[in-house]
Amino acid sequence: MTATALSEKLYELRLERNLGVRELGRLVDVSGMHISNLEKGKAMPSTELVQRLAEALATSADELLFLAGQVDPDVVEVIHNNPLSVPSFLRSAKNLTPKQWETLQAQVDEMAKKTRRKK
Repeated sequence: MTATALSEKLYELRLERNLGVRELGRLVDVSGMHISNLEKGKAMPSTELVQRLAEALATSADELLFLAGQVDPDVVEVIHNNPLSVPSFLRSAKNLTPKQWETLQAQVDEMAKKTRRKK
C-alpha cells in the first residue's frame, strides 16, 4: 500500500470521530503537527503509533498496519516461530472463499480460547 492510502484513512477516521489534529495527537502522545504530516503523507508512523492510532480511532489496527505497509510484531513472531508451517498453511488456504476464511477464523478463535483456558 501507499502512504496515501493510510493518510486518507487516518483523515477520514479522524473526521468521522470529530477530532482535531491536536486532540488526536494528545490521545496518541504525538504533536498535532505529526498527525497533520501523517495525513498529508509526509511521514509514516511506527508500528507502535499505528496501534495507538487504531485504538484512539476505534478501528482495526490490522487494517491500518496493512495500509502502512507494516506487519504487527505479534504476526511476525508467529511467522518466525513457525517458519515452515505458516507459509505452507497460507499456500493451502490461498483460494478459500470469504465465507471459508470466516469459518476458519471462527475455528481458530475457538482453539485459542481452549488453549487459554488450559493455562
